[in-house]
Amino acid sequence: MRPLIIFAIVVVLFAAFNWLTARQLFRLHPRRKRIVVVLLVLGNLMWLFLPWLRVRTDAMRWIRATLGPPWFAWLCFAIVYSIVIAAIFVAWLPFARRVDFVRFARWPSRVFLWATLIALVAGVYGALVPLRVAHVPIAIEALPPSAEGMRIAVIGDLHVGLFSRPSRLKTIFETARAQNPDLVFLAGDLVDDDPVFAPKLLAGVDALGPDVPVAGVLGNHEMYGDPAEMIARLRGSRVHLLVNDGMAMRGLWLAGLSDYAAQIPSLRPDFDKALAGRGGALPIVLSHQPKAFAEAAQRAVPLTLCAHSHGGQCGIRALHWTLAGLFIPYDMGLYRRGASQLYVHTGAGYWLLPWRLGITPEIVLIELHRPRR
Repeated sequence: MRPLIIFAIVVVLFAAFNWLTARQLFRLHPRRKRIVVVLLVLGNLMWLFLPWLRVRTDAMRWIRATLGPPWFAWLCFAIVYSIVIAAIFVAWLPFARRVDFVRFARWPSRVFLWATLIALVAGVYGALVPLRVAHVPIAIEALPPSAEGMRIAVIGDLHVGLFSRPSRLKTIFETARAQNPDLVFLAGDLVDDDPVFAPKLLAGVDALGPDVPVAGVLGNHEMYGDPAEMIARLRGSRVHLLVNDGMAMRGLWLAGLSDYAAQIPSLRPDFDKALAGRGGALPIVLSHQPKAFAEAAQRAVPLTLCAHSHGGQCGIRALHWTLAGLFIPYDMGLYRRGASQLYVHTGAGYWLLPWRLGITPEIVLIELHRPRR
């Protein structure tokens, strides 16, 4: 009953945004009425299929992949446009007796719509074409000599799905290989919910060649699908999946946590299990979500590597500002709490809508060093 109530509230809320957006577009731009109707239909068809979204059939995979992006794009547009119209309305109030609202609002609305179209095109390009490589040196006080200069390539949030291009995955992993990493860390959200896309992911991983070790953790989207099947599909593959487990490498213990979205008790994050067996090795926590940093800092783990935020898929790197930063405390880059450090990777793929503005896909090469005096 509770999920139905929440679903009903969400539908009513977004229906209000849809109504306000459509009403104002019809009023302010009546000659574009047919375009608005088409966008309304395309942007809302997905609502009809939401109750069956988790049904794993080829038909539902196609519906999600084709109707999901316009649905999500329209929802975002409707919310932002409603806020813009509200702001224009407030600006109009002092002039209400002298000028009609439609006349006052038409040009600001037109400017916003053109800016939205430009941002849409730029964002699609930004999600599908560029690939940034960031070299990040991190100093760790107690780093063992055997780990000095170790290079870890972090690749997260690939969200491999129906329309993920094999050529793009190959480019990502070939670019990672060109950085000569000692380890590639796949930081969760490897597939877009459905484990059926694991073979496509592994085909991309093959571009690394046979000599580069690959470790990975589960993300929240693996948990939304079938985590047990995903684990089974990766078992015995190139990807050493760490689910509350660890692996030793060059005097380090790489402790891979499960994800916080897990509903199965045995798959919930467990630091004790992940750190068990490390002996005297220095631990580094590998996690999908930055939530892990709180407990890692309590345990004085010197470094946590994660992804998850996507940087909100919108932001300004030079100002260290992202849309995700409005909602979560750790959204991009390097953070420090006492002797513990956290690095948040903003992802190499995208979720549902192929759109990234300012926060383009990236590979992060972490280089471990002792502090230089």
